[in-house]
Amino acid sequence: MSGTQAQLVVIAISGRALAQSALRGGFSVRVLDAFADRDTQQAGVTQRIAAEDTIALDPERMFAALGEPAARIIIITGSGFERSPQLLDRLAHYGTVCANDADIVRALKEPLLAAALLRALGFEVPQTQIAPPSDGHGWLQKQIGGAGGVHVRPAAGATHSARCYYQRVVGGVPLSVTFLADGERAYLLGFNQQSLGTVGDAPYCYLGASTCVVAPALERDLQSRLNRLVRVTALRGLNGLDFMLDRERVNVLEVNPRPTATFELYDADIARGLVYWHVRSFRSPVPEFEALLGDGKAEPRAYRIVFAEHGLRVPAGVEFPVWCKDLPTAGAVLQAGAPVLSVFAQGPTPELAQLQLVHRLAEVDAMLEQWRVSEHA
Repeated sequence: MSGTQAQLVVIAISGRALAQSALRGGFSVRVLDAFADRDTQQAGVTQRIAAEDTIALDPERMFAALGEPAARIIIITGSGFERSPQLLDRLAHYGTVCANDADIVRALKEPLLAAALLRALGFEVPQTQIAPPSDGHGWLQKQIGGAGGVHVRPAAGATHSARCYYQRVVGGVPLSVTFLADGERAYLLGFNQQSLGTVGDAPYCYLGASTCVVAPALERDLQSRLNRLVRVTALRGLNGLDFMLDRERVNVLEVNPRPTATFELYDADIARGLVYWHVRSFRSPVPEFEALLGDGKAEPRAYRIVFAEHGLRVPAGVEFPVWCKDLPTAGAVLQAGAPVLSVFAQGPTPELAQLQLVHRLAEVDAMLEQWRVSEHA
């Protein structure tokens, strides 16, 4: 594959990380996403295709932006298609789509089918059902195809709708594993501890992640089970598995059959960037990728999404620290609860990486305080 001869179109809620990785792979990049952030625009021609007053993708704007089909265009997708996997089928008319098949996405996002499949492969899964539990205490309500945790609520007192399902609460630490699949096996990039917190009225929002290690026996067990998952589903490309780890007990919450935000924690360690290998994996098996994984002792990394605590207006001429990404454009007005930017850190140990992250978050908080929009403005 010659990346320099192909234009790659990134379509996602936020396409910045995928676009920057694609540049490393030698692609000419175009981005269709919900933000059109400043650093995304620097990675390639960028167009905002968000639906009005939301950060969801607008299908009409997306297909209008794609224009006429072009045989040489490669399309990769990130978040934003879980609720409407049929859009993946339509994208196939516009170029070569390097994304998991709509039927795979649909199956893995159908709660009861996904739970049954995962259990058949030997994973433990929390009790999952479509009907509201008679007593909602100890249960969570989730939205089918939801992402980022904004859709997760305590089931007690929640209003049921057709797209809701319910999972019993399980103990432990929220983790994920990021992996590349090629239809035959899974190549584990690493494990991540997820940061969750309250944003607005959503108590389980995804705030970011940090790299972590798990016991060798657990890693071997998950490697074996993920290999079976890949062979059964024919998964390809970058994917993620979310789970709760309670000592040695693993409860799988969901499979994300797309590049997850955590792939960026590993991108710098992989020659040509992970998007290059993501695209390669849709063309053929990539056993040579294993040689790039090293000894698993990469420098610990962490990142956090900063959400606006109150209304903000981004001033003109602001200079962002180099460790900030997903940069808002000058003049942008952000409402309370909106994502502002992302802060990255790393260090020789996980503890030092976290300490650096805390210091950088404090620096960003002080900067954002200067952007505060007066309630009387």
